[in-house]
Amino acid sequence: MKDKYNPDIAWVYSSDLEPTVIIGKNPLESLKSVIRRMNVEYTDGLPKEVYASILKEQLYEDNKWILQMLPKEMIDLLMEIWENNQIEMNQERWDLIQYLKLFGLVTYRRGNPMTDEPNELYYLEEMKDAFYFLLKSKKSRAIIKEYDEWEHLLSGLLYYYGLIELRVLYERFTQIIKKVIPYDTFLSYIKSRCSFWGMGMILQDVNNDTEYFQHVNVDNPELILLYIREHSDLPYKTLKKEDLIYTSASGGLDNRWKGVGELGKVFLDEMKMDYYHATVMVKMIVILIQNSCEWKELQGKLANLPFQSESIKEEAVQAVQSLYDNVPIYEYKGFSRKEFNKMFHQKQLKKKKEMFTIIEGGK
Repeated sequence: MKDKYNPDIAWVYSSDLEPTVIIGKNPLESLKSVIRRMNVEYTDGLPKEVYASILKEQLYEDNKWILQMLPKEMIDLLMEIWENNQIEMNQERWDLIQYLKLFGLVTYRRGNPMTDEPNELYYLEEMKDAFYFLLKSKKSRAIIKEYDEWEHLLSGLLYYYGLIELRVLYERFTQIIKKVIPYDTFLSYIKSRCSFWGMGMILQDVNNDTEYFQHVNVDNPELILLYIREHSDLPYKTLKKEDLIYTSASGGLDNRWKGVGELGKVFLDEMKMDYYHATVMVKMIVILIQNSCEWKELQGKLANLPFQSESIKEEAVQAVQSLYDNVPIYEYKGFSRKEFNKMFHQKQLKKKKEMFTIIEGGK
């Protein structure tokens, strides 16, 4: 029934509320952060309504923002809301609704199982009138698709590199897409794209104004930056487009990295963990390794796990050793320890060969 609570369903209604009213209900710092990401100058200390109006005006004045800032899954959800009187809901979708509310596109009222009130979503007629046909057009769908691919490629690069100068990230990115875009366009995209806001942060080196992107998985950016500078002659690993998309889609845990599947099997089959717990454990160990965790420290963390036998423990240790050798390391600019050691060995051999010169005519 329409008036009954169902946690997995939300009923959809239109609203004639003014968008700035909904935008203004968001936290002040969130509004100011979005405006900054749009590269708009503003004065501090103004009423929240002023910042709400600035945000709305920017969306209206340049429709690139709604295409650039909202990822495809968010736009698809918005279209579903606009075109249906009820939609299925889960926690991931409620999280996306928070962003749609930030831009004044949707507001909501969560249901209550105690009073049997249903979940309700309200889209703003004014925003639908302004953007429905824009988002529905073939041209926009092509742009949305392209931006979605950009997001996956950049996410994949960040999962590999961890901390990287934005200019270098731009160079790697344009090489992969085989297309030259202005650096300002790239910078605007990466700063304003919703999907990147929780993935990391942009840092600025106060000594030389260099900007870096720090992935959320990086534990100590100062230390990683020191390591990267020590390896200044090491190029960033060249990565394939399909590998970046795969790594991005899998949340930075590529089960093709040797050791991932083996350790997951130990946790699932031998230690009887549920899938979510096992995935979290593998991910935690991978992140430690990527942050240059030493082997003895990893062994210490493994010692705290409740192994049922020495054979299971040994199997886990072997899997982690494989991870330790084969997972991409931030310090090594996306190369694994195994790859880095191989390159270092080849470099040493080359140096040895260059120590001698063959004398023609000698016996």
